[in-house]
Amino acid sequence: MDHRLLKYMQSVQEYEKALDTLSEKWNLLTMLGKMSNTGMDMIDTRAAFEALTAELLDKLGLEILKKTTSEMEAKAQVAVDIVIRNLFERTADIGFLATDDDIRLFLRQYLAGTTDDASRQSLRDRRMALKNRFKEYVAKYSVYSNIILMDTRGNIVAQLDDHNPITSSSDPLIKESLSTSAEYVEVFRKTDLVPNADKALIYSYRVKSSSSDDAENIGVLSLIFRFEDEMEGIFKNLRTENDWMEIMLLDAEGCVISCSDTTHIPLGIKMEKVLDNGYKIIRFAGREYLARTCATKGYQGFFGLGWYGHVMIPVDHAFEKAPHAYKSIASEILETVLKHSPLFSGDLKMIPKKADQIQKELDVTVWNGNVHIANSKTNENSFSKSLLNEISNTGFQTKKVFEDSISNLNHTVLSAYLDDAQFNASLAIDIMDRNLYERANDCRWWALTSAFKEKLSQSELQRDDVFMLESILTYINNLYTVYTNLFLYDRTGTIIAVSNSSDQRFVGSKIEDQWVRDSLKVTDTQRYSVSHFAKTPLYDNRHTYIYGAGITDPSNEECVGGIGIVFDSQPQFEAMLEDALPSDKNGEMIEGSFALFTDRDKNIIASTSSDYRVGSRLDIDDSYFLLENGNGSSGIVELDGDYYIMGLHTSNGYREYKKHDFYKNDVIAFIFVQIVRGDELPNVCTIDKSQMVCSYPKVQGLEETVDISTFYIGNKFFGVESYNIVNSLSQQNVTRIIGSDAVFLGVVGSKEGETIGVISLNELLDINSTYDPQRDELIVLKSSQEKDTKFAIVISHIKDSPEIPVRSIKSYSGSLAGVSPLTKAVVIPDEGTSKGEMLSILDIDAIFRTLIKNQNKLPLKAL
Repeated sequence: MDHRLLKYMQSVQEYEKALDTLSEKWNLLTMLGKMSNTGMDMIDTRAAFEALTAELLDKLGLEILKKTTSEMEAKAQVAVDIVIRNLFERTADIGFLATDDDIRLFLRQYLAGTTDDASRQSLRDRRMALKNRFKEYVAKYSVYSNIILMDTRGNIVAQLDDHNPITSSSDPLIKESLSTSAEYVEVFRKTDLVPNADKALIYSYRVKSSSSDDAENIGVLSLIFRFEDEMEGIFKNLRTENDWMEIMLLDAEGCVISCSDTTHIPLGIKMEKVLDNGYKIIRFAGREYLARTCATKGYQGFFGLGWYGHVMIPVDHAFEKAPHAYKSIASEILETVLKHSPLFSGDLKMIPKKADQIQKELDVTVWNGNVHIANSKTNENSFSKSLLNEISNTGFQTKKVFEDSISNLNHTVLSAYLDDAQFNASLAIDIMDRNLYERANDCRWWALTSAFKEKLSQSELQRDDVFMLESILTYINNLYTVYTNLFLYDRTGTIIAVSNSSDQRFVGSKIEDQWVRDSLKVTDTQRYSVSHFAKTPLYDNRHTYIYGAGITDPSNEECVGGIGIVFDSQPQFEAMLEDALPSDKNGEMIEGSFALFTDRDKNIIASTSSDYRVGSRLDIDDSYFLLENGNGSSGIVELDGDYYIMGLHTSNGYREYKKHDFYKNDVIAFIFVQIVRGDELPNVCTIDKSQMVCSYPKVQGLEETVDISTFYIGNKFFGVESYNIVNSLSQQNVTRIIGSDAVFLGVVGSKEGETIGVISLNELLDINSTYDPQRDELIVLKSSQEKDTKFAIVISHIKDSPEIPVRSIKSYSGSLAGVSPLTKAVVIPDEGTSKGEMLSILDIDAIFRTLIKNQNKLPLKAL
């Protein structure tokens, strides 16, 4: 990571400033600790704090940078891939439209010439009819601004745009269109076909005199794509409010061909491509930017003209986005995910563990310091206690800064996944809307086929008529493989011809569905109808959409039938969802992730998971299905005991489709990324430290007090007079010996070379937990009755060392579960204060006598 970027990360700067202030305080406290009567050495603790500070700030900066550059990469990739998907459809359009019979007939008549007024008028009429046909085409495929038809010498014989001043062209694409072995010619450059544009994106192909392979070339057809209009829509979807990212499309040489802000970045300027690294800091117009470039992944083998997506953001505004507030995520779910998700690297998980360990060691140091003071007879106790209190307070402040920054770090990582999931869901639904836009266009355009209009207008169809209709349907279906079948039906809804020979059994059957009845009611060529997403025999009793359009007679006065197109929904929708699923750094799909399309009634339309089948329901909270169109959200959900990051986005249509037409069909895309498997969650007894709240009685004046050192065993709160404590020990392995059991665990060695017996009160306190040296601690106690005799007990967590007024300690004798006396007194909180957890004082002598000495667990010499 380039550490120059840290100064632009506000949260990093805030934590660094706070930790620097605390570091100065730690230096002072370390020096005072050496001068005090606490027996404390703070050098190692201070060094550990400093090392963790450097690691924490570096990791936080790195994750903030990764979040920004990941978003840049995603937007750069989508910017180029979405347009490539769109242009893939255009390559099919030009090949199909170039074989249109109306275009061929006009060219043949044009080339035959005119000899009298009647023939000239006939040609004018046919040219006008052809222009109207072009107008119908562009009304449906609104991605085109103009259609130009030329003869083989480049003379313009018909075009849609009356304002385009050209009458002939010398563009080399004419010759290339006539001779190419490919199925289309694609160019993006300056051309005389569009003289008023600096560059134009054009798809061209030759027109032959007939469908025969050896037919002569008689002309060239060119489709002019609305490039600027299309990119404006793409950029609008990718940018958010107050977004500083500049999104660009670069050509193969790296020159800007489209930009989200041309007032800032002019077209034609050459950009440095950043392909090999996650990012690079570059200079542009006197300013530093983070930059990222992505080559297109292509679509079904189509890569277009080798364009790139490119994103830049000023470094001083690159890290202004705040992480998610997580208002909708339950705190217990959030905590589970942050602790146990494999999405968080081992290094990230170690930081809070290191912070906890340092704090634990500090707590032990302060606790032992108080014990040392309680056993000391010097006059420096007042200063030493004040110093320990200050060390404890500073430790608390440091811990708070660490916790906040660790929380920020975790939330930064998590928010990146949440943002990615929502972004991927928006990508999936956008792909779906764009794809189905084409389906609505196809059925309306094919409904205008002259042969369909003529044959369906006949009172009776002959066998040759049906053969011709099926030949046309088969030809179209072979070009457009997203359909399993195309079929024609008459004015009664009876199927008369199919494209797929295996579906011949449906010929003669009548379709009673509402979408068919709707299509037969109108003569408006812009209307189309769509079935519900339901099982149909026309799709092997699977769920799909069928798009349909009415077919009118040649005069467009009466509807004489219609065309239905059966969308191959299962593989097509699954492919859309799979393209939107997140991948790891190796480009592999993240294990446990899946995606769905649903409707607002929770019905599943498509799925990449066998656990969520098409036609079943997604049983999650209703609120997720109430989002307004075009909106997205993200969160964490629990499904069958497993936890998932979930991103979702509702459909908003594309161009006029579902936006400005009659069709309403809201679909929601869901992306799920498994982050915690329920069967892998640890099942251990843990202590909720947030519940460790207690109110000690306040010392009044010079009244007599006792120093009590407090701790938890499980979730039970205990204390011991500090003069009975030698010290506390952490991470001690207990050596098992003959005679050890659930109460007497074995022995540990002390620094002084002593062998100390270890007992556990867990079984006697009905606590289901075994000793774990990484989690639990030991406190070494000394008996007041057996001189120089020491033993250790297992505790879960040390608390603090308050001075307790003698008046508040109420002695009693008792036993636990009728076994042996463990406690001898209880501390009564001051009246009117929150009692919290009652503090019980252990009876050290009774524990020693009952559990060790009397049971002869070890010879006293060993103790």
